[in-house]
Amino acid sequence: MASGSAAKLSEAPRRFRDAYAHLVTVAREGKRGVSEQLVQAIWYDQLFRADSLQTTEGQRVRIVSPGWWNHSEGPDFRGAQIEFGDTTRAGDIEIHLDHGAWRQHGHHLDARYDNVLLVVVLEPKPPASLPFTSAGRAVPCLLLGNYVDDSIYDLPDLPEANDAEIDVSLGRGYCAAIAQAHGTGRVNEFVMLAGEWRMVNKARALRERMERAGTDQAVYEAFMSACGFSRYKHHFRAIAQQLPYERVVQLARTDAFLVEAAFFQMGGLLPDSLPEGTTAVPHFARMRALRRDHLSGLRSMPLAWKRVGVRPNNYPERRLSGAARFLARTSREGIWKTLETVWRTDAKSTARRRAFEDLFPDAMGFWAEHCTWTGKRLAKPVATIGGARIHAIIGNVFLPAALAVAR
Repeated sequence: MASGSAAKLSEAPRRFRDAYAHLVTVAREGKRGVSEQLVQAIWYDQLFRADSLQTTEGQRVRIVSPGWWNHSEGPDFRGAQIEFGDTTRAGDIEIHLDHGAWRQHGHHLDARYDNVLLVVVLEPKPPASLPFTSAGRAVPCLLLGNYVDDSIYDLPDLPEANDAEIDVSLGRGYCAAIAQAHGTGRVNEFVMLAGEWRMVNKARALRERMERAGTDQAVYEAFMSACGFSRYKHHFRAIAQQLPYERVVQLARTDAFLVEAAFFQMGGLLPDSLPEGTTAVPHFARMRALRRDHLSGLRSMPLAWKRVGVRPNNYPERRLSGAARFLARTSREGIWKTLETVWRTDAKSTARRRAFEDLFPDAMGFWAEHCTWTGKRLAKPVATIGGARIHAIIGNVFLPAALAVAR
């Protein structure tokens, strides 16, 4: 980043500075004023010491998968996998700032919360008594405040904390009014500053994850999230956290299609058989053979792939296939080493962008011509990850990852 841009970042608008200062102040004064959404982001990215977790009852806890973020009604995270002692259980996670919120929100009377495995609270002190579901089951508590470093509160905003839908009608017309009063230059300057601010926040969050999980794993998780679009990004992220990058590399070096088979198996997208009367699908037979020969112990995750309102070209099978082929292509050197080589190449920005684009698969293979296992063949092949999405991945993953490592 140019020195002029860095100087601009230090002159951020007052409301940005005030919001940041307020967050840090309340965090260090007992963490009472931190938003619940920020705590959800901390849980989702696992930005805490995860190697010695215990419930308030003293039971050892290991997070296999934090679940996918639920922005609808019900528990905050669905389909988590938590290891209690030597037993792995699947269910939901509820996040709160303090213990009283469980009853205040009526969760003890709401059957939608009966599948909650763990209540995660930022409060560092244990509750007087454990929360109960509407069925009368006691729910274990994890005191996240005891496992979070103070430095985590220096994150003014995590990328995932901005996923909630925004009522755009509330902001209509303000830019035009500001431009009329102060000139378009001021608006352009603010937009550029906001973009740089957003990029720095993404890099900061990625850096936190790199320090905990390693550079390759952090970039892999961010890449998978970006491949999943807004509809499936939490599902893709959950798969990436369940199937570590080291294992992905091992699979890719054994057989390039093994990564796809593993993703499909974990996502519950590789059925045991196709409907009776379906024309033979060689690619399906290949996936099943790879699962049988190499992935017999790999479990499926409880992921729900809602397809209402999703264009067939964006179905999860196609996106996972495209992600798998990218990961296979970059497995020889590793995902970050491959990206770093492109960044270090002495080339103009256009040539560098094309080098990144060349890492993605072309429109070829079964999923370039199909949207489902049994659907009709497309009129012409379509890339599993399109050009617009590739550019979004470069801007939202590759660039902040480079900035995170450089800093």
